[in-house]
Amino acid sequence: IQKPYFQILLTCIKGEFLCHDLVTCVSRNWLCDGEPDCPDDSDESIDVCPEEIEFKCPLNHLKCIGTNRCIHLSQLCNGIYDCPDGYDEGVHCRELLPKCQQMQCQYKCAVTRNGTSCYCEEGYEVGLNGKTCQDLNECNLYGTCSQMCENTDGSYICSCVEGYLLQPDKKSCKIKREPNDTTPVLLITNSDTIEVLYLNGTRASTLGSVRGNGIQTLDFIYKKNTICWIESRDSSNQLKCIESSKTRILSDEWIINTFPYLHNIQQMAVDWFTGNFYFLDRTSNTIFVCNYNGTVCVILIDLDLHNPMGIAVDPTLGKLFFTDYGNIAKIERCDMDGMNRTRLVVSKIEQPTAITLDLINKYIYWVDVYLDSVGVVDYQGHNRHTIIEGRLVRHLYGLTVFEDYLYATNLDNFSVLQINRFNGSNTQMLLRFENAQEIHVYHKRVQPTVRSHACDPDPYGMPGGCSHICLLSTSYKSRTCRCKMGFILGSDGRSCKRPKKELFLFYGKGRPGIIRGMDLNTKVADEYMIPIENLVNPRALDFHSETNYIYFADTTSFLIGRQKIDGSERETILKDDLDNVEGIAVDWIGNNLFWTNDGNRKTINVARLEKASQSRKTLLEGDMSHPRGIVVDPVNGWMYWTDWEEDQIDDSVGRIEKAWMNGYSRQIFVTSKMLWPNGLTLDYQNNILYWCDAYYDHIEKIFLNGTDRKGLHHCLTYCTQCKQSSLILLTW
Repeated sequence: IQKPYFQILLTCIKGEFLCHDLVTCVSRNWLCDGEPDCPDDSDESIDVCPEEIEFKCPLNHLKCIGTNRCIHLSQLCNGIYDCPDGYDEGVHCRELLPKCQQMQCQYKCAVTRNGTSCYCEEGYEVGLNGKTCQDLNECNLYGTCSQMCENTDGSYICSCVEGYLLQPDKKSCKIKREPNDTTPVLLITNSDTIEVLYLNGTRASTLGSVRGNGIQTLDFIYKKNTICWIESRDSSNQLKCIESSKTRILSDEWIINTFPYLHNIQQMAVDWFTGNFYFLDRTSNTIFVCNYNGTVCVILIDLDLHNPMGIAVDPTLGKLFFTDYGNIAKIERCDMDGMNRTRLVVSKIEQPTAITLDLINKYIYWVDVYLDSVGVVDYQGHNRHTIIEGRLVRHLYGLTVFEDYLYATNLDNFSVLQINRFNGSNTQMLLRFENAQEIHVYHKRVQPTVRSHACDPDPYGMPGGCSHICLLSTSYKSRTCRCKMGFILGSDGRSCKRPKKELFLFYGKGRPGIIRGMDLNTKVADEYMIPIENLVNPRALDFHSETNYIYFADTTSFLIGRQKIDGSERETILKDDLDNVEGIAVDWIGNNLFWTNDGNRKTINVARLEKASQSRKTLLEGDMSHPRGIVVDPVNGWMYWTDWEEDQIDDSVGRIEKAWMNGYSRQIFVTSKMLWPNGLTLDYQNNILYWCDAYYDHIEKIFLNGTDRKGLHHCLTYCTQCKQSSLILLTW
């Protein structure tokens, strides 16, 4: 939207800013918003919008007021005006001198306008008593050395890992140029191309580029000279790869087909040891991994993710890192098999997006697009620092690290930035690149190698000896075998088999709507059934063990459907006159399906499992507010259902009713101290009925004879299971 501006002479009314042309006024709310509104762009000028980079002086130095100049404490009160305004000299030097003498400092005493303090010679710091000096461990200070640091008495020694050389400043490390080594370059995507640029921002025109359509993200495997990206094609996405020769000529493009399909993938990371692809799905809020050829994909994380944005891997330690914001903004770490999930950063963080790793120092760098900042923390969540914040890093999208620099793409002004990661004030724009998004440094040192790892192929060519997919776990020396959908891991921990009469849990969730099956052993996340996808809101679930059908009600789509556990025979069995189905129950003896309808007509209904639309019948109608969950006991001939009430004051209006399965002998079963009962389930062996109350957030039980009502669990988190999800144990 074009912001209007108007012209006056010399002065502006309250709340407005006078542009430097002295004839134009704009709202002060428009200042420094990254969008020029004055004809001369003065509302975005440096004098109006300071860069907001926090300036800090080194140890034993003092900042002159109103400047970025630092002077050593020894320059205070020496009779020479070192600060432009004379801040370092004055009458306080004479007046506070006796107090300085009384402090009995081991080394020297500094006199400032605010008081006196002891300080030590270089390499030492003042002890807890404020007087004596002790060795300063410079290696504990972020940025002392580029890579390795060894503390010595009063000093320190920097060194570099193999493949890097220490620079003349005795702190920085740069790659060692070996014969036949390729020059490090930047790979940068926009929606249509992958460009290859040198680190100084000049285009490597002789190296070629990739032309695509809707390129979302990319990564590479240097050892295999392979660059891969996700490209949007019509209604689906494709994973494509291309070979990069030693002369950087890009050729031989191919497609990797995966299941599940990559509909909503905007970020991925490649394990360059195994060739596995790690994907972050921002629509289904899941993280899943596929093997190198896309034939096997398994879900790693699909809980407590609300808006995952960035992902990175360190296969040398078997670690996966990702950012997320929604209910709680956070940076997390887990093993590359999805286990041992740990939160690293949860405070002073709002919208973490891009993430990149320093594999040598074990640092995580991330962008916070809400705070306009770039931060760093170590792999354990300690030693956190803000590298840079303010206008220069507003709206960053991509981030990568190499040597002493971070490289980032800025969506605000379509630029590529180079940021000194140890001194954020040293930041420069390398070039402007329209719609620049993902960015990576392409060089062999970015992906260190090992002699062997746990997922190396066995004599039969199976990675790590695994039948389906091998994932690194706690390090590159350990692995976890996983199975594709519809299979479970054998007792040997390597082979995969189709489950037979195995107990497992299946559940439905929305956004997007899907029904999945999982092992009850939380240490293994194999999917026991082929997921039922392309749903909107699968509110109610049940199963028929004899036929292996999962039955579901998609409330928003106004249908009841079914699909077999192996993914076959998906069909809609009921469609008409289904206003709001909140509960379904399968009668496995009579082969009937019961359901509640919470629409204009409040009803309890039944139909045959086969030819349901031709046999449906209404059993009960009326005298219900919001019929929800339903469960049947065909052995004894009863059905039970819940009825919600909107009244949040009277806690005796919610109820559980029961009736014979033909609708006769209707009666109230439980009604006191409940408001929003739901999630009914029966323990048939012990004759116990369980339910949860979504208003009081607790689970209760009662014997079918109406005795011994008890609460099981209080303070559930919003009782989401009770309100919008279905969880069912199934014996297959």
